[in-house]
Amino acid sequence: MKQLRLIFVARHEIIEPLGMLYLLGLARDLGWEAFPVLVKQFDFTPLYEAVKSFRPDLVCFSIWTGYHVLAFQAAEKVRAMGVPVAIGGPHATFSTEQSADHADWIVKGDGFRAFRLLLQGSLEKGVYFNPKHDEDFPLPNRGLVYRHYPEFGKNPIKSIICSTGCPFQCTYCYAPHRNEMIGGFRLELRSIEDIIREARAVLEKYPVHMFYMQDDVFGFRLDWLQEFARRWKTEVGIPWHCQIRLEMTRDQRRLDLFREGGCTGVTLAIESGNDFLRHHVLFRPMPDELIVEGIRRIQARGLTLRTEQILQVPFSNLETDLQTLELNTRLEPTIAWASILAPYGGTNMGTIAGKFGFYNPDNDALCDTFFDRSVLRHTGDGREVLEPIVRGACRDAKDHPLIRMKTERNEKGVEAYFEDDNLVVLPGMASESPRHCFSFLDEATNSRYCDQVVVLQRLFNWAAKVPQGHKLMEKFLALPKEKWNWRTLGIFTRRHLQCGYGDRIVEWEWRLTEAFSGILPSGVIENPFYFTFLPSGPEFAKRLCVVGFFDVSDPAQQLDVLGQETRHWLYDHALYLVEPASPPIATI
Repeated sequence: MKQLRLIFVARHEIIEPLGMLYLLGLARDLGWEAFPVLVKQFDFTPLYEAVKSFRPDLVCFSIWTGYHVLAFQAAEKVRAMGVPVAIGGPHATFSTEQSADHADWIVKGDGFRAFRLLLQGSLEKGVYFNPKHDEDFPLPNRGLVYRHYPEFGKNPIKSIICSTGCPFQCTYCYAPHRNEMIGGFRLELRSIEDIIREARAVLEKYPVHMFYMQDDVFGFRLDWLQEFARRWKTEVGIPWHCQIRLEMTRDQRRLDLFREGGCTGVTLAIESGNDFLRHHVLFRPMPDELIVEGIRRIQARGLTLRTEQILQVPFSNLETDLQTLELNTRLEPTIAWASILAPYGGTNMGTIAGKFGFYNPDNDALCDTFFDRSVLRHTGDGREVLEPIVRGACRDAKDHPLIRMKTERNEKGVEAYFEDDNLVVLPGMASESPRHCFSFLDEATNSRYCDQVVVLQRLFNWAAKVPQGHKLMEKFLALPKEKWNWRTLGIFTRRHLQCGYGDRIVEWEWRLTEAFSGILPSGVIENPFYFTFLPSGPEFAKRLCVVGFFDVSDPAQQLDVLGQETRHWLYDHALYLVEPASPPIATI
């Protein structure tokens, strides 16, 4: 009997493709011969070549929003080549009808049961949705993917999923809508025996410095975590990193179990340093006290910490974005990761952006990265106008007045109101009008704000480590666009540090120069203090020389490279510690 063949297609990322690994494990268990294709830079040519040479019976796509348009085109071409297509993944789950136009089978939601039925030949064509989680995780087929993409096998960090599900309501995420689809939040926990079996299988064949637990809320259940921490430490013994919510730090037993079980670091999201944006736009009702206290508890246990934030959300401005930076300079995380909002249609953020005129939620126009220039039309006075109204109308922590509000567009901007007039007239307000109008930035001002935040995002990780880094960035971003370059950043950084650190910066610069045997390269000497706040700063300066950073003539492209290189340097030398590192030269 002929062995059936399938090609599995996903986007190539830095992190190994966990969904593909697990599903290919299921295909292996069912006797299918599989071929993985990870698409790089939107080039589907390797897929078409594989279809011709491998001659599959089925091609499966896992599609994320942002590269879905080109993926749909590729799916249509594969179908034209005579091969049936199945599409799953986040975009198929939350944009099901659009996806159904380009495939024979659409898998909405959890894919294990559907994939099994599909490979067994018992899944009817069309849309399949099973709200139940009734299929265990298979042992992933890492060997197959690592043979075709050896960079994942060589990577010292391997990923595991221990649970699925998230109870929180973040507007930019699809998790709340997934919960609605399946009838409410469910935390689906893998057995600890299964997780340890997977980890040990990896250790037998591949180099591992650390496991990254990719759960949204790892260790949510304390009873499960207690057993996990005990068994992982004795049966696996490899350090691990996880993702949590700040609310989970309230019970300090959880953090103690993390440390006891071998956890070395945590990733969590702050998202904004502005309380109004955090609570009412992002639906993350975390007071500043919880943020500061939670992070101090993590740091007190010697865990490394990555904070995450989103810049340029609806009702933001440069002031609020700098507030987010200022909060991080006070908190001193290991790395302060920042992104720029992509307002996906189908999320509550997409609803807010569309309702209030910031963006027409068109997922086809969005990119698949969180670092691109903002697509929003921003406001100068929107937060000032609506913040007292929204705060006054908020019934409790779970109420979302921006979702309840009605809006109408006019030539000046947007009028926002509640249908119940009693909710909008607050004592002491100058205007008794139940409609509250705000305006948008003109095109030139909006464009400048978007340009400023691109630069801020590129420099965020570094600026969070500089004393009063938010004030430095405020001055730097006030310059004309043509002055946003490496050399000018160096001039402004020196001036900034001379106020309060005049004597010490002489020592810092001397120590950096000493690492270069007394002569700094011309590019480094233009901005030496960039390197004094980073771990193994002299080695990072040498790294930039090697990759040709100082030879890049376009300032915007140079900042793109700088942001990416700094981010990955901090991953390896600070957050995950996969490379040995010396402390920063600058000590405050």
